[in-house]
Amino acid sequence: MNNPTCTSDPLNVCPLRRTKIIATIGPASENPRVMREMILSGMDIARLNFSHGSWEWHCETAQHIRTIAGELNREIGIMVDIPGPKLRVLAKSPPREVITGDTILIAAEDHESSGAIKVGPPDCVPYVYPGDMVLVGDGAVTLQVLKPGPLMLTTVTSGGTIKEGMGVVFPGRRPDVPYAGTRFQEYLKQGAALRPDYIALSFVGSAQDILDARSLLMKEGLETLPLIAKIECRRAVDALSSIAEHADGIMVARGDLGVELPIEQVPHIQKHIINICARQGIPVITATEMLESMVHRGRPTRAEVTDVANAIVDGTDATMLSAETSVGKHPGQAVIMMARIAVETEGHLPYLHMLNERSRWHEQNVEGVISYRACFIAEELESPAIVAFTRSGLTAERVSRCRPRAPILALTPDSEIARRLLLRWGVQPVISDPIESADELFTKAVKIAQYTGIAQSKDNLVIIAGNFSGKEGRTNMIKIEEIP
Repeated sequence: MNNPTCTSDPLNVCPLRRTKIIATIGPASENPRVMREMILSGMDIARLNFSHGSWEWHCETAQHIRTIAGELNREIGIMVDIPGPKLRVLAKSPPREVITGDTILIAAEDHESSGAIKVGPPDCVPYVYPGDMVLVGDGAVTLQVLKPGPLMLTTVTSGGTIKEGMGVVFPGRRPDVPYAGTRFQEYLKQGAALRPDYIALSFVGSAQDILDARSLLMKEGLETLPLIAKIECRRAVDALSSIAEHADGIMVARGDLGVELPIEQVPHIQKHIINICARQGIPVITATEMLESMVHRGRPTRAEVTDVANAIVDGTDATMLSAETSVGKHPGQAVIMMARIAVETEGHLPYLHMLNERSRWHEQNVEGVISYRACFIAEELESPAIVAFTRSGLTAERVSRCRPRAPILALTPDSEIARRLLLRWGVQPVISDPIESADELFTKAVKIAQYTGIAQSKDNLVIIAGNFSGKEGRTNMIKIEEIP
């Protein structure tokens, strides 16, 4: 048997944290020393945002992550974030301070003009009308269209600094381009070439967008790569149920969601998205500005801490750090703070209530019922862990959906499956040699529970698995094993 790999916080703290942490890698965290610190602080998944950085940089960064994870004997997931049809201020436009009442010209990058704010890609500029609003940098600067056209005349309604890389959004207006266009296909191909554990798709608007992306991945032989749909616009919110049916996970991308929709609607939409994902049994990520003040400060605000805690109470599987770790001054400390908030919040969750609530949501078949009952048995016996043997990941995923109090040790011989399970609430993947019989499973489960320090003598360990027939996803066995 391989040494069990603890894939979250170090020194056996990992079983205490159920909520997963995704951290974005950028200039502030690209140094291998900082990456190591973030992994040891609790980062479960590293996010590579293809909206920034070169292809060569992403390749090198992915290699660093895998190398460091190997040195630490840890499984760390990699998520590639593919840009959607979003406008950004281009490098051709120097930083500009604007004040209310100023008139500003906006032009696509291929338009010959001087003095205009250049935006791109050109085909992502939507058709607009006089009076339409323009939000720059997630609303840091707001403009109003006075005269549409290739050289768009606007007036500043709320001033600030406009600089390279800022997003440019025309709320309610979408460019007339196919979702899976040429640019998207190139990004997706590059992202898939890194062999990541997840691919996040920006500005998904329908289930068809997911199907189109999966069809493209099929050509690369990677149709099983999990696809995370980022919910960032009204179309996606309206089509949420069908998107959730076809996606492998959902991200509540509150940045663009808060500029595409009235900002006061974001909190209840976030709760709605998390609830839909819980019912569908797919993981959900809550993202954007969770600890935003830590971009500059070493400590978050009380409101930010409460925001993270509330997302966990609502049922999010993972929380995501963006600018806090990509360009912030304290990337490692931001991860530590996120982990501390999660552990504290999870200590006060109403686990029995959550189990009862999910009695209506689990799969209505043998696999779903056994997974659900395993959680109830663990609760009643005060089991220190639920050990799930899984080849495909499905057994551990079913248990995770039920939100048990006991941590879920997922024994799997497949490191790829282990990394994909990192997105699942409460699951701690453990790489094990293939298990061929029930007796072998019972023996290994006890050894691993003891090795990780989770279980003590006389504890009752709940063990769940399939029938070892080689058929994946057939959860049909449950066993209580007393620790000697």
